[in-house]
Amino acid sequence: MTARSVAARRGRAVAATAVVTAMAGVTLVPAATMAAGAPGGHALRMTLGAPSPGGPLVRGGATESMILTVTNSSDRAQPFAAWLPGTPDGPSPVPKDSVVFDVSAVHAPPTRSAVGRQDGLFQGRFFPAAGNAASSFSIPAKSAFTWKVTVGLGASYPTADGDFTLVADALLGDVGRDPAHSTAVLRTDPAIAPGRLTVVWEHKSGTVVRPGRRAELVLRTTFTGPGEFPAELTRTVAAHDFRRGGGDPDFVLEAEIDGRIVGVEETGNGQWELPAVAAGFGSASGPQSLKLYFSLGDRSDIAGDTVVPLEVLYSMGDSWGFGGAETRVTVGPARPTTSTTSPSAEPPTPASSTPTIPPSISAPVAATPSASASGSGSAAAVTAGAAGGATDLPGANGTLAATGPGGPVRYGALAAVLLAVGGAAARSGRRRRTTAGG
Repeated sequence: MTARSVAARRGRAVAATAVVTAMAGVTLVPAATMAAGAPGGHALRMTLGAPSPGGPLVRGGATESMILTVTNSSDRAQPFAAWLPGTPDGPSPVPKDSVVFDVSAVHAPPTRSAVGRQDGLFQGRFFPAAGNAASSFSIPAKSAFTWKVTVGLGASYPTADGDFTLVADALLGDVGRDPAHSTAVLRTDPAIAPGRLTVVWEHKSGTVVRPGRRAELVLRTTFTGPGEFPAELTRTVAAHDFRRGGGDPDFVLEAEIDGRIVGVEETGNGQWELPAVAAGFGSASGPQSLKLYFSLGDRSDIAGDTVVPLEVLYSMGDSWGFGGAETRVTVGPARPTTSTTSPSAEPPTPASSTPTIPPSISAPVAATPSASASGSGSAAAVTAGAAGGATDLPGANGTLAATGPGGPVRYGALAAVLLAVGGAAARSGRRRRTTAGG
């Protein structure tokens, strides 16, 4: 699974959870009852028409409209609630207010709409005007409701992104959904072939890091393609996957900035916040390299040579973990004893065209999960060498990943499960994982 698909999958799951939480009070109807008499086993069918008038979208320009139809073929009324997640084709997450969205009733009860966000993902929501975001529609037997969905691009829509894909999906209801008839691709002007953001760890292989001997690493960020990122890219490094065994390895991370080596802010046990990549980063910026030094402090109780996975995740605004990379560094005590984890037992970092987003850095949840990604961007990898090392021998090794949340995933089933148990409590603020990896 590619880095972008893992990031998107994680984000979609969190987003669906947040929206479902808002609807936890909605009463569920047994599936067997909802599907009674419906062809294909589904009581409802959802379709999203083609954009009209069919022209490309211009940032800050005219909008496009589509007709969303939900048909009830069963013999009884059916509950229904929907969301419309949107994903840009490109490496940049979508900032707030960069997509115009509205839903109005055509043949349906009066309707209100809202744009929601969770973990940086765009979510279009609509619901009965007489209720609130937790309310659902009731579609009469043998009838259909229709709505007009309007979408446009705000002036802040990232110039690094191209077309915008909108998907009609169900949060509640026994809905049969054919992706070919519930997905709309909105073309943008100017049309671009989106570029790629790559993140690479580089470090010299050789001896083991010990007290008094540190590893020298370089974190390299490169973008190829048109446009730029509209906001700064924050970067979080973590060693959460290191198996601590109840001790304190006392890891130390430093950075070379303006010719001086300074300590990096530690935001948790084995987690650090690096200096951000400035807003406006694009291909014209050239590669951005940050030299880092990884070492052991005076309190380190590592008893034997072992491998430390170092992971970095990139974020932009409230979009967490849309790109990242992982590398490994071997560390040990001043005088080697029996290894707790032999470096040779660790598989070497593979050369792969599909590196994964490191899973162990906890993602913060947006502070606005209420009825609140980016298409293509392939991953690449440099040639991998040994599992880890310190500053002694020439040569580089590492892994890299590309940004860009992947295509939309349906979470109707997840919604039903969460609703059945009452939903999950909404979370807010930046959540950091500070416990040791196990």
